[in-house]
Amino acid sequence: MSVCAVVVIGLTTLALVPLLLGLGLLAAWLVAALLLGWAGLEGLAALERWMENDPRFQR
Repeated sequence: MSVCAVVVIGLTTLALVPLLLGLGLLAAWLVAALLLGWAGLEGLAALERWMENDPRFQR
């Protein structure tokens, strides 16, 4: 009985490790995508402010 429990616990652990690693990687990709999107918007806003204040773009 205890050998069976050790085997079941071991197999469950082996099955959960890749799942948890995959979920962690998915979360990291989502955070990275959100941060890059936010940085892109901030960069576009900075470019817009620069173009509004630069005399070369004034008419």
